[in-house]
Amino acid sequence: MFELFLPYISATLYVILAVAAGRAVFNPAPGNQLTITVQWLTAATILLHTSIIYSYLESPAGADLRFANTLSLTALVTVTVFWLSSWHTHLEGFGIIVMPVAALCVLLPSLPFGSAHPIVLSGPLLSHILLSIIAYSLLAVASLQALFMAFIDHQLRSKHPGRFLNGMPPLQQLETLLFRFVLIGFIGLTASLITGWFHMEDLFAQHVIHKTVLSLLAWLLYAILLTGHYLLGWRGRIAVRLCLAAFSLLVVGYIGSKFVLEIILQH
Repeated sequence: MFELFLPYISATLYVILAVAAGRAVFNPAPGNQLTITVQWLTAATILLHTSIIYSYLESPAGADLRFANTLSLTALVTVTVFWLSSWHTHLEGFGIIVMPVAALCVLLPSLPFGSAHPIVLSGPLLSHILLSIIAYSLLAVASLQALFMAFIDHQLRSKHPGRFLNGMPPLQQLETLLFRFVLIGFIGLTASLITGWFHMEDLFAQHVIHKTVLSLLAWLLYAILLTGHYLLGWRGRIAVRLCLAAFSLLVVGYIGSKFVLEIILQH
């Protein structure tokens, strides 16, 4: 019975972390004791969220990865990547967006939302899906960084920077992190596409063709972005636009297709 309340406890902790992030940005306190406390509270929340996700994956028949469960898992990986990065970089501003989204995602499987039937996966296909989720989460963090880069650039150009910039690292450091996550996420996306090619009977079947085509287009944009950056020195606005365009294709291709198949077509 207690397990039924775990998603609500986790969501509450995420909201508390979002409030703490807002305070760190708009009303910073001297010293780093609050920051350390928030870091360990984040770790505890991640462990709690992980225990919830484990209940979706521990079925003897295979992992239940219906739409809501997949979103919750993606949010968990994204928060974990954000938390690990924040130990070395000034990223309080990210928490204002990341934590509320995670709070919503951890609650979705508990709500009367989407398909009521488990979507059980196992073996190679499960490995392909989990690899995809990790890649998408890394690229989601990169896209969030791209959004903040665009916002910081606008604030600096307007010559009226707000206190929100207090919670963000320097633009150059943020750009370095952006390409680091894009590169790692791109490698994961490449591996995901390769495993999908070998383990799915028909990668261009009717129910996955949109996901396949959009994922390949996103892969191409990321490849162009990385090539342009490392060989031609692309950065700034062109990097932000390509990064956001590529991630938008992934969102529509993966999350959008699952939303249509499991929610719209179920009604």
